[in-house]
Amino acid sequence: MSAAQTPQAITTVEADSSAEGAPDLVRLVELQTIPMPNGILGVAEVAKHIGFPVHRAYYIRDVPAGQSRGAHGHKALRQCFLCLRGSVTLSISKHGRTQTVHLSRPSQAAVVQAGCWRDLSDFSEDSVIIVLASDEYDEADYIRSYDDFLRWDNGDEPVTAVPYLDLRRASQTLGAELELAMRRVVKSGHFIGGPEVAAFEANFAAYCDAGQMVGLGNGLDALSIALRAWGVGPGDEVIVPAHTFVATALAVDEVGATAVLVDVEPDTGLMDMARVAAAITTATRAIVPVHLYGHPADMDGLAAAIAGRDIRILEDAAQAHGARYRGRRCGVLGDAAAFSFYPTKNLGALGDGGGLVTADPSLAERVRTIANYGAREKYRHEVAGRNSRLDPLQAAVLDAKLEHLDGWNARRSQLALRYFLGLADVRGLDLPAVRAWAEPVWHVFAVRAPGVRDALAAFLAERGVGTNIHYPTPVHLQPCYAGRWAAGQFPVAEALAGSLLSLPLDPTHTDREIDFVVTQVRAFFAG
Repeated sequence: MSAAQTPQAITTVEADSSAEGAPDLVRLVELQTIPMPNGILGVAEVAKHIGFPVHRAYYIRDVPAGQSRGAHGHKALRQCFLCLRGSVTLSISKHGRTQTVHLSRPSQAAVVQAGCWRDLSDFSEDSVIIVLASDEYDEADYIRSYDDFLRWDNGDEPVTAVPYLDLRRASQTLGAELELAMRRVVKSGHFIGGPEVAAFEANFAAYCDAGQMVGLGNGLDALSIALRAWGVGPGDEVIVPAHTFVATALAVDEVGATAVLVDVEPDTGLMDMARVAAAITTATRAIVPVHLYGHPADMDGLAAAIAGRDIRILEDAAQAHGARYRGRRCGVLGDAAAFSFYPTKNLGALGDGGGLVTADPSLAERVRTIANYGAREKYRHEVAGRNSRLDPLQAAVLDAKLEHLDGWNARRSQLALRYFLGLADVRGLDLPAVRAWAEPVWHVFAVRAPGVRDALAAFLAERGVGTNIHYPTPVHLQPCYAGRWAAGQFPVAEALAGSLLSLPLDPTHTDREIDFVVTQVRAFFAG
């Protein structure tokens, strides 16, 4: 038996420096080998061995014995190294750690995670190396200089612009997982409903600590179908906040009920529960508290306003995936909760998607029936329903993302704290209020700049900082509601529409990017 065939020739992974609990930078995997009379067949499968889709393959050969080559970094590319002949040493570095592997058997592969510096050395004279890569060649993903890599790895690259949101960043970090999930759906042949949708429904219900979840086409459908399932319709009133995305009110219109707007709190933008209490009448059938920007509404205050009356509570949790109110997740604080999985949400699909969460199995069944053309069994339509489905591709993507949601939300909280620390003393700028009972998830970091909002937005844009406004026109002043409400009827909502500005805050933003925004905001108010 030659040295290359002995188990001892399989070298171990050595960390020059490591953080406790940190994942391996390089993972050794044993490939499937099938001895045959006419040779040996070696198999490397994407799902079983490699862990990412392969879009490029190349080989390295004829490197002089003992030489090195390939020293460079990749920002997002993942790679799998196989030594088909001879031997080679692979060194992988990231975040101040280095791990080294010696490859000398074709039945073993080294899988390298994204964001690493890699160096191949100690080639044997006859070595042949195959490299499988997760993406096509992209020069922008390469880092050629080790000093440049260290700056990138440490987050020390100079910041000259900060996008409000760049969804491509998330795709770079999760692209391989999402591609594998979508491939699984394509191979399954289940393109409507099926196991992927059922799995996500069960997993998201469990995440929310709820008993039921029904996947739907979008967040608006989740709101309107829930109202319809409760029998809310013409002659009924539904109370909604005046400061929200228009879909909250549109859902009420869709079922033929009357939307009753109430003004909001000036420091949070959340529904003012004192005004809710005053708006309740004998016709009130439901109230829709909006967990705006990822901050829970005051549900105890809402319960006090309802005071035991038979009024349904439908949470609009479109921006509150994972948020908590007094320790309980949004989604189980009322009779049901509507979620949106629009791509920009904390848990976003690759297109439209929505869902309804509830502890009531009978409500879930009615919602599911209405959303399936009013049918529980094929070609038997019990009610005049509609078509609203979460498709399996989006369900698979959302299920892959769900396990990352808490980590993303924690990162959002870290960045929000960075804003608070950096902007707390800026006169003329009001930061978001956080109630003591809330654990927000910072879908939006909306500051208030009364009288200078537009000038601040223009100033930041000139310096490369993207911003947004949530929302520039309150519900009652939307053109579709012309004549229904009057200007000045909801003064707090109108004041917020004229002063709010959303600053960049996404899990993919770096500390230095947020610091750059802080510097630019401070410069505006200092001037």
